[in-house]
Amino acid sequence: MRVLIADDTVLMRAMLSEQVASYGHEVILAKDGQEALDRARAEPFDIAIIDWEMPKLCGLEVCWHLRADPRTAYKYLILMTAHDDAFYEFKALDAGADDFIHKPVNAAHLKARLKAGGRITEMHRQLLEQAHTDPLTGAANRRFFLERAQEEIARSRRYGHPLSVLMTDIDHFKRINDTHGHAAGDEALKRFANLLRDDLRPSDLIGRYGGEEFVVLLPETELADAPAVAERLRAKVEGAELVHDGISFHMTVSIGVAAVDLRDGMIEAALNEADAALYRAKETGRNRVVIAE
Repeated sequence: MRVLIADDTVLMRAMLSEQVASYGHEVILAKDGQEALDRARAEPFDIAIIDWEMPKLCGLEVCWHLRADPRTAYKYLILMTAHDDAFYEFKALDAGADDFIHKPVNAAHLKARLKAGGRITEMHRQLLEQAHTDPLTGAANRRFFLERAQEEIARSRRYGHPLSVLMTDIDHFKRINDTHGHAAGDEALKRFANLLRDDLRPSDLIGRYGGEEFVVLLPETELADAPAVAERLRAKVEGAELVHDGISFHMTVSIGVAAVDLRDGMIEAALNEADAALYRAKETGRNRVVIAE
């Protein structure tokens, strides 16, 4: 796990960092509340150990801000203080902390709390994955794809980077179901998603848009470069052999390509253009790539 440690004393940061690292976790350090908040927003983390009394922002304020931010709202937060009055524990939990630990920090207590936080974090990760993922193919589901696409548009607008989208559809998918059965159709969908994943970059986002339609978001990709990506995918799908119940068959894919207009700031227009290009690909013979006009 990645553990954020926020404390304004060098000695406490060093001691906690050594202990947490000895348990096999990666450590992120912050020397005050504002730096803790900045690092939490900029870097992925799983658990935060936050001192109550710090300059700029106190631990309670850091908890409030982290809980209010969708990116960090469900992170596991441990508030730490030298006070042993029950009032402080109540205030910590009321501010959004998941757990509370007293100074001086007992190493065994710290290890136990990190283990508990790790279990909660892993459970939350699995729940999010189930909520965001198409269960058959492992691709992002439609809702999550659209959410992530809007986040990527905002990032691309901020830095002035290009963004393209592919709309793909397996050709004659009904024929696969009718000829080989629905189980073979499911295998074809899973294999298609895997072919996309194997060929694309980790930063590219794959979503199952509906039925046999999949959509791909290509960050840092100009419209002039996106067709080459699409053509490579098309050829890879065409060349793949699928086997179900000892019977071999093949599939092909049609792909529409469009650029995302960052001035508009919405993904829907680009998806509509890519879908129109996909329709032309199917109308003109299938198993081809067409660029939006």
